[in-house]
Amino acid sequence: MLKPKTKGLFIDVSEFSILAVRTSGYKLPIVVEEVAEFRIEADCSAEDVRAFLEQFVDFKGASYFVSRCGVYPKGRFLRYFEAETSTKAKDPSFLSEVLQSEFNVDPAVNSVSILDARNGSDFDFASGLSKRLVFCGGPSAAFQEVQDQLLSYGVYPERLELSTATTLGGVCDYARFNQLNAPILYVELTSQTANVFILNRGQVEVARPFPFGLDSIYPLLQRELGLKDEASARKLFYSNTFDFAEMGPKLLRRLIKELQATSGFYEVQTGLTIDRVFLSVLPKNLSWIAKTVSDSLGVEIMQPNIEGWLESLNVKLADEVEVANLGSRWLGVFSLMGEFHLREEVAE
Repeated sequence: MLKPKTKGLFIDVSEFSILAVRTSGYKLPIVVEEVAEFRIEADCSAEDVRAFLEQFVDFKGASYFVSRCGVYPKGRFLRYFEAETSTKAKDPSFLSEVLQSEFNVDPAVNSVSILDARNGSDFDFASGLSKRLVFCGGPSAAFQEVQDQLLSYGVYPERLELSTATTLGGVCDYARFNQLNAPILYVELTSQTANVFILNRGQVEVARPFPFGLDSIYPLLQRELGLKDEASARKLFYSNTFDFAEMGPKLLRRLIKELQATSGFYEVQTGLTIDRVFLSVLPKNLSWIAKTVSDSLGVEIMQPNIEGWLESLNVKLADEVEVANLGSRWLGVFSLMGEFHLREEVAE
């Protein structure tokens, strides 16, 4: 039994937390009525998450609440590709071959969407004129796994989106709206992987995966502090009891080296200078990572003015809702609300 769609529920589900936003509905214009966060601990259960959501929205006796969800499935990918011609870009068999040969993605076992890199819209094979594309998706089994997980929480995903792509779209739109004309370095860092993008004037120009994530830091931390094992290092890493600011550059040396190489190559190629870095998804107690990256690269941390941007998208805040101090990681869940193509139509 599904609950009728009265209120809107938008959630972003990462390995770190569930960010939830209740709205007056789904059809714009809407009002944000409340925001809440559920931190995911090692011992939390599906029942714990459901109890949190039942406090947040009224299920009215239903088994599920119809929601719009952003997720980070294992094995997710987002890759940039520029074809030789727009004609080649419209050839599905050619693109299927590119996916396998260049990106090691098998279309048979992965759910794949193809976007126009210029504006993030679905690529139209019949009339598309762009030769610059973005492939995004992940293993079909991984999407099924997160969908089953959502159902166990009492969430029926009316719309299920790849948070990497949704947040990227939000950052691109935010940059266009605020006329941030210099390139932006976007970093999505999770336990096992990092995805790095360079955006210029609201368009994706670089998309690179790094085959390591936060898990690679624990052995370093264990050695530096003489801890008994990596599990102890991980526990300390996520605690609020230790200041990592001084040790940050050493712990993040590998990431920073890769970011310097990626951004340096882009700047040499284009003659442009990256002046901002945006870090998504990381929990608040890891905010030192953004500062370490910012200081090491000599760029400013992008701290979005969420309220002004939302208002431009016909999303207003209730008087009691305060978003000024939420931080950049909330941009993803708010991006689920945006109808960015409508802004572009108005602009044209």
